Amino acid sequence: MEKEYCLGWHLVYDALRDYYYSFGESVQKEFNHFYDPLHFFAPDSLTVGIPLSVGVCVSTGKCHVVMARHIYEQLADFIHQKIPQVPEFQLESLTPAEYEIIDRFEAFTPNILSKGHQRAKKKTKQLTRIRQAHEEAALAKRLVNSSNYVFVSIDIEAYEKDHSILLEIGWSMYDASTNTCMDQHYINDQYRHLLNGQFVEDQKERFNYGTSVWCSLKQALIELRKDLDWAVKRDGGFVLVGHGLDSDLKYLAEQNFLWPGRHGGDVASIEDSAKVTILNTDTIYGASINDLHNPPSLGRTLALFHIDTWNLHNAGNDAHYTLLLLLKLVHDNCDI
Repeated sequence: MEKEYCLGWHLVYDALRDYYYSFGESVQKEFNHFYDPLHFFAPDSLTVGIPLSVGVCVSTGKCHVVMARHIYEQLADFIHQKIPQVPEFQLESLTPAEYEIIDRFEAFTPNILSKGHQRAKKKTKQLTRIRQAHEEAALAKRLVNSSNYVFVSIDIEAYEKDHSILLEIGWSMYDASTNTCMDQHYINDQYRHLLNGQFVEDQKERFNYGTSVWCSLKQALIELRKDLDWAVKRDGGFVLVGHGLDSDLKYLAEQNFLWPGRHGGDVASIEDSAKVTILNTDTIYGASINDLHNPPSLGRTLALFHIDTWNLHNAGNDAHYTLLLLLKLVHDNCDI
């Protein structure tokens, strides 16, 4: 992308407005008339078709509608022609910034200008999400390398025809201090008769990393809480890991699951819990390719790293593979 020193549309407008407004009510009216869209974009106006750009500020990473130096010099000259009774605005009071230009356009109508601002706003949001994703990836690497915490991945498999029915829960705990992984898989014995298979594979009896336990969902959640309490007692907190974790957290909330609190006791919200942070492997993968749009599934992401998978959609296996993916994303030497 080309780089160019520019001024943001709003920066120029605000500076001109403040300057001309200081000369009293009559000048204010003339300034407002100049910038009135009906006049600014009139077919016979000096300003119709003003050349603008959508650019990303190199120093701040924010995106704006901007104008090149010769354009805002002309704009200041045009407004002076319309309001000649006051001294011309001195552009030296404004400091242009370096922008990466991503789109150029000519504003012939207010709608075109509005769409430019919308593109800039959308791009700013995208860049902010990418920056935050890179920060999360860097945090993940620091936490894994610090060898101070247990990383807990939780996965829940619901009945495909009624998501209020939870068939399995699995979790995997990577102890960074010993480079070992502990896996658990529980199957809800209340729904032995319910099988997935129409929309998602039924793999509940194909746990790769230990022995599955048939029991009530309530008992399974008690065991999950015991493991979290152990991590908190030893390290002061735990790192929660997931690939598309929102649905699993929702399922736990619907079961009134209580997390270990930051200061002891029970809390209903993961945000108030003793978690150190939440790491999303789908977000961290998106950071690695600078694209957070439509992140691939867990299985697809593992395949992109040439990691063979066996019996996905088993809650215990998916939890284990999620931790394996995290370690692969932060460094290549992973063996759990």
